[in-house]
Amino acid sequence: MITTMSRIVVAATDASKEKTLNSLREWGLLHVLPLQTPESDKVAAAKTAFASAQKVFEAISSKTSNTPENAIEDSNLLAQINGVMQSKKEAQEALALSSAELKRVEAFGEFEPHGVRKLLKRGINIKLYSAEEKAFKGAGNDIVIKEFKRANGVVFFAAISQKQIDLPYTEISLPPKPVKELKQDIENANRTIEECEKKLTAYSSKKKKIGELVVEASDELAFTSAEAGMRSEIGVCFIQGYCPKEKLASLKELAAKNGWGFSATEPTEEEAVPTLLKHKKLVKPIDALYSVIGINPGYREIDVSAVFLCFFSIFFAMIVGDTVYGLLFAAITFFASKKFKNAPRYPFQFLYLMSGCTVIWGFLNASYLGLNTEGDVMVVPAVLDILRASWAPQGLKDFAAWIRDAENTKFLCFTLAVIHLTIAHVWNAFAHRDDKGAVITQIGWLCTTWMMFFLARNMVLGHVFPQNVLYLGIGGAVLIIIGSAIKAEWFSIGMLPLNLVSNLVDVISYIRLFAVGMAGYSVANAFNGMVAPLFGSIPGTACAALILLLVHALNIALAVMGVAVHAVRLNTLEFSNNVGIEWSGNPYTPFRKNV
Repeated sequence: MITTMSRIVVAATDASKEKTLNSLREWGLLHVLPLQTPESDKVAAAKTAFASAQKVFEAISSKTSNTPENAIEDSNLLAQINGVMQSKKEAQEALALSSAELKRVEAFGEFEPHGVRKLLKRGINIKLYSAEEKAFKGAGNDIVIKEFKRANGVVFFAAISQKQIDLPYTEISLPPKPVKELKQDIENANRTIEECEKKLTAYSSKKKKIGELVVEASDELAFTSAEAGMRSEIGVCFIQGYCPKEKLASLKELAAKNGWGFSATEPTEEEAVPTLLKHKKLVKPIDALYSVIGINPGYREIDVSAVFLCFFSIFFAMIVGDTVYGLLFAAITFFASKKFKNAPRYPFQFLYLMSGCTVIWGFLNASYLGLNTEGDVMVVPAVLDILRASWAPQGLKDFAAWIRDAENTKFLCFTLAVIHLTIAHVWNAFAHRDDKGAVITQIGWLCTTWMMFFLARNMVLGHVFPQNVLYLGIGGAVLIIIGSAIKAEWFSIGMLPLNLVSNLVDVISYIRLFAVGMAGYSVANAFNGMVAPLFGSIPGTACAALILLLVHALNIALAVMGVAVHAVRLNTLEFSNNVGIEWSGNPYTPFRKNV
C-alpha cells in the first residue's frame, strides 16, 4: 500500500532554527523539500567530510586485521587513515612516473644523463633514438651511431656528432635521473606502498567505528542541507516537506510543545511526492528486490507488490529450475541470516521464498544438477524422481509428467502470460473506473490479449485457433477505438495496428521462461555427459568433479543473470506497461539520525 502524504510547512523563529531542526530530526518523519537551493560553506564542508569518510571506509572495508581494536586510538581516526591513504597515493604516482621513465630508457642500459648533458654543453651532441629495424639505415659520415639493443624488431641507439643531429627516427629524451636512481625510486615507492597497505590493514580492525563515523558524516550533511534549504523572512524561518497523513496528530503535538506554526495541505497533481510503501508481512519480502533493482512506484501509481512477488517467485523458479541450486540458495540464506542477526528479516524471507519455489519446480521436473531421468549413467535416484517413486500419489505423478513435456511447459508460459496481463488490464480499468474512456479501452485490450493468447498457441504450439476468438479480438479492437475516441486520443487510434502487434509480442515474450530454464538444464546435462567417462579412477573422478564444480558455478551465475534480465523484465515492462506503472517514484527518506 502506498501511504497517503501531506505537504507540511513548519514556521519557527530564526533564533530557534537549530533547535527546530534537531526536534524535527528527532521526530524523524519529515521528508524535507528545500525551499531554496541548499548551498553554503557548511554544506560544502559537510559534503567534503562525508566523501572523505566514505573513501576511508572503502579503503579498509575489504581488509581483515588481527590487530586488536583497542590498539588504535580513536582520536582523529579518519585523519590518520587519510594520511596513510595520501602517502600511498603519492607513492603510487611516484612508482608510475619512475616506471614509465625506466621503461623508456632501460634499453640503453646503465648510464649517467648528467654526464651526457655536460657533453652537450661542450658542443658534443648526443641523442637517443629508437627505430624499426626495417627502416633503420644508419646516418651520415659525420654522425657516429652507437647501437645498444635490438628487441622485437626495434633498434635502440645513440647518435653522436659535433654537428646538429636531426634523424628521421623516434627520439627518446634523456631521463631526469640515472637508471640506477630510477630503480631505487621504484624500490622505495613499492616499499612505501607495502607499508601503507599494512597500516590500512591494521586500521581495518576499526571498521565498526569508521562505519559509525561515516553515518555521522551523512547525518551532518543531511542536517546542514536541511538548514541551508530553509527560508527566513522578518525573523521567521520556514521548512517544508512531506510526512504520512496518519502522523499529523503527532506533529501537531510537537508543534504545540515547541511553539511552531505549521500547515498541512494535500499535495497537488504537479508535486513530486515521495513514495512510502507499507506492506503486510506476506508481501514485505518484495521490498528487498525493489531495493536491489532500484525501483519505486510513483506516489499516484498503483502498488502491485503482491502480484509482483507472486509472479516473480514463479518466474525465478522456472528460470533457475534446479532443486540442488534452490537448496544451495536456501543454505546460503540460512548461514547469512545467522551471521547478520541484527539485519532486517525481509531480505532473508525473500531469498527463502525464491529458494523454496525453485526446489518445488526442480522436484516436479526431477532436475538435479542436470542429471538424466532415464539411462544407465548419471541418473536421478528413483526415490527423488516423482514418476518412479513408489511413495508419490498418482495425481502428483500425472501433474509431474504433464509439466515435463516441453510443449506443455510452453503452454504454461502462455497461460502465465495471459493471466498476468489480464490482471494488469483489470486492475488498470478499476484504477480508472471514473474515466469511462479508460475503462472501455482496458476492456478492449483485455479482449485482444486473450485473442493473442490463442494466436500464440496456434503459432508456437500448433493448437487450433478458435473462430469465435477472432470475433473477440475484433470486438476488443473496436472497444479500443471507442475508448480512445472518448478520451480524444486520436494518435492512439492511428497506432492501433502497431500496438496490437506489441500486444502479441507481450504474450509470446513469456516463452523466455521455458527457453532460459531449458538452456540452464541443457548446459549442465551436456557437461555431465562429457565428464561421465572420467569417473572410475581417482584422478579422473577428481578432474570430473572440478569441471562440474566450475560448470555449475557458471550455470548458477547465468541463472541469476537470467532472473535479473527476464523475470524482472516481465514484471517491470510487460506487466507494468499494461497496468500503467512507470516506476517513476522517489523514495520517502525522512529527516532523521541514522546513528
